[in-house]
This record gives sequence, C-alpha cells and structure tokens, in this order.
Amino acid sequence: MYKLIFVDDEDIVREGITSRIPWGRNGFDLAGVFDNGQAALDYIRNNDIDVVLSDISMPQMDGLALSREIAETHPRIQVLLLTGFDEFEYAQEAVRHRVKEFILKPITAEELKAVLDRTRAELDRLRNAEREQDRLRELLNRSLPLLRERFFYSLASGRLDKEEISRRRGFFSWNDLEASYLVIIISLPEEWEELTRLALVEKSKKLISDDDAVFSNRNEDLVILLQGSDGESLVKQARTIAERLFSSALSMGDSPVTIGIGESVDGLEEVNRSYLGAGNAVDYTRVLGITRIQSIDDVRQKTRVSQEAFISRARRLVKALREGFRHSAQDALTEIFRLFEESYLTSSDVVSYLARLQFHLSDFVDEMGISIQDDFEELSLTAEPRRFTRLDDAKRYFSKQITKIEEHVRRRRNDAAHSRIDKARYIISERFTNKSFSLQDICSEIYLSTSQFSALFKEGTGQTFVEYLTEVRIDEAKRLLKTTDLRSYEIADKVGYQDPRYFSSIFKKITGFTTTEYRRELED
Repeated sequence: MYKLIFVDDEDIVREGITSRIPWGRNGFDLAGVFDNGQAALDYIRNNDIDVVLSDISMPQMDGLALSREIAETHPRIQVLLLTGFDEFEYAQEAVRHRVKEFILKPITAEELKAVLDRTRAELDRLRNAEREQDRLRELLNRSLPLLRERFFYSLASGRLDKEEISRRRGFFSWNDLEASYLVIIISLPEEWEELTRLALVEKSKKLISDDDAVFSNRNEDLVILLQGSDGESLVKQARTIAERLFSSALSMGDSPVTIGIGESVDGLEEVNRSYLGAGNAVDYTRVLGITRIQSIDDVRQKTRVSQEAFISRARRLVKALREGFRHSAQDALTEIFRLFEESYLTSSDVVSYLARLQFHLSDFVDEMGISIQDDFEELSLTAEPRRFTRLDDAKRYFSKQITKIEEHVRRRRNDAAHSRIDKARYIISERFTNKSFSLQDICSEIYLSTSQFSALFKEGTGQTFVEYLTEVRIDEAKRLLKTTDLRSYEIADKVGYQDPRYFSSIFKKITGFTTTEYRRELED
C-alpha cells in the first residue's frame, strides 16, 4: 500500500476525487487532503509519502513550487500535476522538477484511475529495483572479503594489467603506497582444522599494517603482501613476521608450517616475481623434507645441480651394482641425494632427476635380465616419481629398490658360481688321472682367470684346487688298494702321479699309513 496526498484549493474538486476513487482497494492509502502547497509540504516533512497529486494553480504555494521543493528535498516522491488547458505552458518547467504525470483538467474518475494504476506499477517497479539493489548490496558486502582476496591473488599471480589494478584497488579502497612490495607464503599442514588456520590468519593480520594484505592462493597457502618505503627494511620486516608466525604455528599444532619469503620488488607489476620467489622457496623446503623459514635470496645462493655431477654419480651407482661390492651401491645412492640436498632444486627438477635415476636402475635391471614382474613392479618407467614430495621419501624408495636388485644379482651370481664349481668338480673327476692336468687347464675350460677361479672354488668347496685334486686322487688310490692287487707305483700312475715316491709321501701324509700298512689294515 502506497501513501498519497491530494492538494487542490477547490472544494468541489477535492470532494469529487476523494469520494469517487476507491482508495485502499487501488493500492493507495489517501493519507491527507490539503488546499495549498505549503500545508502539503509541512505534512511531507513529517511523514513518509510516496505520491503527491496536486493542482498547479493554488494560493500560498502553487503546484510548480511544491514540485520544485519536493524534487530538492524528497526526490523519491512521485508528483502528479493537475492543470487546466491554459496552464499547459507550465509543462516544460514541471518536467524539470521531475513531475511524473501532467494531467489535463477536467479529468474523469476512470482517467485518474488509469493514471494511478500506471503510477502504482512504476512504484512497484522502483520498489522491486530497490529491493534487488539492497539484496545485491548485501550480497556484495558479504562477498567483499572473498572478492578482495581474489583481487590480491590475481595481483600476485600477475593476471592484472595497470588499468585493472588501478580500477580494482579503488573499488576495494586499498591504500597502495606505490613503493616496495614483498610476498610471504605460509604453507599450512593439510591436517590442520579450519579453526587453527583461522587463528593463524588472525595472528597474521595483527602483525601487518592496514596497507598490507592477507589472502589465500589456490593451494590454500596463507599469503601476505607487504608494502614498505624501501626493499631492505621490508626484507627485515618480513623475516620478523615470518619468525613470529612460525613460533605461533608451533604452539598451534604438532605439524609445523613452512614459510617462504620472496624478494622485494618495486612496482605492482613486479609483485608476481616476489610471489613466485616465495613459492619456489616453499617448494625447496618441501623437497628437502624440512619445515622452516626459507628466503628465496638464500636459496638462489645455492648452485644448480650439475648435469655432469649427476651423470657421474648415477654411473657410479650402476657400476657398484654390477660389481656387487657390499654397501657400495647404497653409498653411491647417498652421494646422489647429497648432491640434491646441497644444490638448488625446484619441484620440477626433482621429478626430472628422479625419473632419470629410475631409468638408470630400470636399464640395469633389463641388462641383467632380472624379471621385474614381482619385486620390481614399482621400478618400471610407468611409476610416477612426482609422487615423492620429499627427498627423504624418494631416497627410501630407491634404497629399497637397490636392496632388491642386489639380492637378485647376488642370487644370480651364487647360482652361476655353483654351476661353475659343479662343472669344475666334474672336470676334475674326469681328468684327475692325467699327470699333466693343472689349474690352468680347468680355468681355460670355464673361462675364469686363475685368481677368480681360485677364489670362487675356495668359497664354494672350502678347499683349494690342489687340495681338492689331491683328495680325489688319494680317495681313488684307497679304492684301488682295497679292490686290486696293484703295487704302489702302479696305483700312483693310475691316479695321476708321475713320481711314485711323491705319491707315497702324500698318501702317508693324508692317511697316516703307507700304502702297504693301509692294505694290511684292510685285511685285518
């Protein structure tokens, strides 16, 4: 229901309009009737009115003067003016006073009803528009913190040009000092509850000035944009803030935070460089598997990983696996990761180097013909090195794989050694009667040097080649003494000894008997 007042100095007009219009049912409440503009204006000053229906020609204050006052002091009120034909020249002036309708007398009740219907429709439209504006304004007020965060994130991400930055900072009433800028990124543990995160956000806001900003990025890291008069003092301020936040975070949870400090820059267009630097500092600490404050300036003082240094260490690792010396492969792996830890690495660098290390190990496994169906399923090139967020995790993974590789290689070598020892035993059993049979002969047949064979044979049998050959010959001599009547010199010849006296000496040394005594012992 809208409130309307009617102003006319003619009694008959006032009576006709007030009685012939269905007030209340037509959406209007007739709040007052006045015979001059001044009385109407006094009423308007103390009451909420939506529509004024007024004649133009009246004593004390006419309709034009009334509409002018209303336009200046109550612009939301709709004014409808009644005029005679000879007063129509005032229409232009009435328009300047934002008069909504200019109605020519005489007017019928139906014509006035139509005017009021149009007025009500316009008031409905305006009211709905106001409500929508109020709703949007309330929504904007609620969304303003989020929109402000998005602005600062877009600024830090380098997505805004100068014109857009200028427009948005005015909208958000951000006081840009137009001096030096620096970004801090606080990487929060995933297991932190929202209240804990919020507590650190509030702590951050207390440590910065009104000209600075706190917001979140897409990784849900806490980001602080600082402003200052010069870069040097800004770096010191950033270090102090980072230390206080790190200390606060330690008291909030068991999982500490990682803080990266970017470089100081001049000009809003350079803020992105500081943001990227702070992000790289955070990535570097994650790669090392540590939680601490890291400045990008400190990180950049470290040298990049040398390609030659990595390749030489990777080759040393494969060589250690091939040679099979105990612990040497693990030592070589430690050297590779020490190189990583002492150098400047980004996350993408880590992924690249771990993939290459994985390739070296996979290539060696293929070269050795080791099946990867079971133990080495994870070592295939389809594995994802990027799943390692810390170097310690990656080192444990590769150490485990190297241990498996060493076990397979050792097993293969043992199998090969047993095979060669068995072959050596067979050759000895077939050729021990040959008086010229020697260590060199057997080494030539199984393709080993004398030193390699001697070490292998000793490890596999517990005896040297000469000891084993002598044992075989003496055992055969015992059998011949037991089963034949051959003389000692004849047995010596049959078991591979050219000198019977040497045979007798060896037989006595091993058995404790001469050949004659041994045969007599068998008879007894």
